[in-house]
Amino acid sequence: MTSYKQLTGKYLKKNKKRTVLTIIGIMLSVALISTIGLFFKGMQDAEIQDAKNNYGSYHLVFKNTNANLVSKIVNNPKVSRSGSFTIKERVKINDKLVADIITATDKALELFPYKTKLGRFPEKQNEIAVEQWELKYISKDAKLGNKIKLNNKEYNLVGVLQDNIDSQMKGTGIILLKNNNIVMQKSMLLVEISSKTKLKTALNELKQLGDKNSVIGNEALIQLQGAGDAGSGMEGLLGALSIIIGIVVISTIAVIYNSFQISVVERIKQFGLLRAIGTTPRQIRKIVLREATILAVIAIPLGLICSLIAINGIILAFKLIGADSVIPIKISISPMVLSISAAVGLFAIYLSALVPAYFAGRISPLNAISGRTSITKEKIKRRKNRVVQKIFGFEGALATKNIKRNKKRYRITVFSIVISVVLFVTFKSFMDMSLNISTDLNESKDVHFSVVANGKDSGKTIIDNKSENNIKAMKLVDKVYKVYDTLSFDMAINKNSKINEVEKLKNIYGKTSLSGVEKTLIAGSIVIYDKESLEVSKKYLRSGKIDIDKLNSENGVILIDKNRVYDENTKKDYFGPLANIKVGDEIDLQKDDYVKGGTDTKTKFGKGKINKVKVMAILSSEPFDYRGSSNGLKVVTTKEIGEKLNGNKNIDTVNLNIVLKNIKDENAGKLGIENAINSNTSLRVINNIDNNRKSKSTILMIKILLYGFVLVVSLIGSVNIVNTLTTNIILRKREFATLKSIGLTQKGLKKMIVLEGLLYGMVGAIYGSIIGAGISFLLFKSMGNFREFGWMVPWQAIGIAIVASLIIGYISVLSPLARIKQSNLIESVREDF
Repeated sequence: MTSYKQLTGKYLKKNKKRTVLTIIGIMLSVALISTIGLFFKGMQDAEIQDAKNNYGSYHLVFKNTNANLVSKIVNNPKVSRSGSFTIKERVKINDKLVADIITATDKALELFPYKTKLGRFPEKQNEIAVEQWELKYISKDAKLGNKIKLNNKEYNLVGVLQDNIDSQMKGTGIILLKNNNIVMQKSMLLVEISSKTKLKTALNELKQLGDKNSVIGNEALIQLQGAGDAGSGMEGLLGALSIIIGIVVISTIAVIYNSFQISVVERIKQFGLLRAIGTTPRQIRKIVLREATILAVIAIPLGLICSLIAINGIILAFKLIGADSVIPIKISISPMVLSISAAVGLFAIYLSALVPAYFAGRISPLNAISGRTSITKEKIKRRKNRVVQKIFGFEGALATKNIKRNKKRYRITVFSIVISVVLFVTFKSFMDMSLNISTDLNESKDVHFSVVANGKDSGKTIIDNKSENNIKAMKLVDKVYKVYDTLSFDMAINKNSKINEVEKLKNIYGKTSLSGVEKTLIAGSIVIYDKESLEVSKKYLRSGKIDIDKLNSENGVILIDKNRVYDENTKKDYFGPLANIKVGDEIDLQKDDYVKGGTDTKTKFGKGKINKVKVMAILSSEPFDYRGSSNGLKVVTTKEIGEKLNGNKNIDTVNLNIVLKNIKDENAGKLGIENAINSNTSLRVINNIDNNRKSKSTILMIKILLYGFVLVVSLIGSVNIVNTLTTNIILRKREFATLKSIGLTQKGLKKMIVLEGLLYGMVGAIYGSIIGAGISFLLFKSMGNFREFGWMVPWQAIGIAIVASLIIGYISVLSPLARIKQSNLIESVREDF
């Protein structure tokens, strides 16, 4: 050996198991940082892509343009793409279709939200693209590649666009034409700002070029890209993100510090010998820091690779779960995120290694060689631990004394478990909050077609039994859900059912009294579910039971316990229940009628007929997109009860929601449904597939990212606990061998060590849960800047963390126990550290 620096490599090679454990600790910490960055970037990308799909890729629209204004905007270096378009007067194709003819430049076509389903966008002036549902109304021969006539002009049909639900419901189609020579004075201009410039500055600069009332921003996209107004909510989201990243960085430093501290403490005698033969404190520090460098070079790339594997696992899960019902979404692997993660990991490693390095450099050679650095004078505390000893025996009492005998080891071990529990409780709370304020994936997202009234004939149109039976008889159809008219009511609930957050909202609660009892008055609506809809609603059941017979016999209803209400005061949305209602509670209802005589005065509550209903079940969210108001109680019941509450008036089917057995049979399914209803000219078929694909893709990706996020954090936390407890036991082989040599049996030793693992797990879980709940509240306050919802102590996360800590604590000691059992007793007693 020619240099003392070579000692680092020799030590790492000789102590392979400890080196591997340290590398795993660093690797997982770096993986956690980079995975968080990639997850949040992926969630933002998914939301941005959803905004582009729904609203377009442009940032600004200039309505009243001229050649001078267009020249200034197009030649601005901050603008990446721009395109002009015009909308001609609405054209009547036939009695069932009118269409907006949009003429656009090639760049404008790229910035529109329209997407081609078949073919391509127009490239010549005699080419057009239309939505798929329009084809049968334009011409019987309207197929891709054919020529069609519009306004006495002949065009080549080169593109079929994805269907839009709104345009289908209104019977108003879209026809796209291309023209790169649009007259500027009569056109509108779409502008996309370059990603290389500061978005907010560029927006303000470009808005100054046009008239105030003629410039419209694509607010959904602008807010998601972080350039919205102060009240847009991005600051709150960034605040939540900052809290999470801060926790992760602190946790990373703590985990890596533990690894190095344990590594240094176990080599005190070795460092003492080196000091005795002339090694300076500076050289000792260099040995430790060199060790940190080698471990960083190995662990950081491995951590980054692990995060990439996690992200690819998310993409694979998305493809497997979504299958053909979603649009493929790409998660970009950001080099910036990986670089920052590597830099933070490197910083954490050196910061973590500095304290142990200086500790190693200050070691006294004489004390280290004699082993006196590890011997501390302890205060004698005569604790009998009678309760513990009575329950767990002598081994339990010994385990209780052992965990606190070495305070430094106790603190390091407990702190490591606390870190893991805090990470889990925090991220589980963040996931629950995010899911609470996000759009739910429900059965409506799986509906392929709807049969509705024509826009012109929507007055009294109902679904006849013949059409319904024809559709149900189709071999391609899996399920048919009936949709009925929504009923509006005033509802009186117990005055103690109010929620503090809801009381702050305007016009939600009122006061009334029934039979001398004070009640809280609240608006509400009742939606009728058929048998199939009630059956599928069981998946969303939070409490109670859905039984059609009991609902009918007991005047029963089902409450949907999730609302979204806009707060006029704070300009934010409130998410959550509107009242504390439990299964078994009764609600007094009065039909939402108006005083006869043509006035707009509602019948005062108590003056009309009052019906009493009983809450039989509570749903966590709506199984189908709710057709009533979200500003009141959302209630579901059967048709029988609905008609009873409606004054025994018949309630007819107004829509049918249809699910195919296989989404690939889209064209055949639509044709079959159209044939099934052709005897009723007042009905039309709405294709929901394209619209649901877009919305479902984003919602599903965000859900998978959030669940994947918690899964990765749980895995990293578990490995951290295993790593810490395993290292703790391995370093005490001599102590355990001594206990066995004075008469402790292998069974007794196992019981003692297992109890130690469980005690460490319990103590760490309790402290971690308290801290995690506190951080959860900070996240709630931060996210409350852009969404309103109630905060609850994350009991579920705490419960899972405590149980998991105990299980992992038990599993962690099994492997080192097996090794201790196989080791030679005499050699273990004589072993030096």
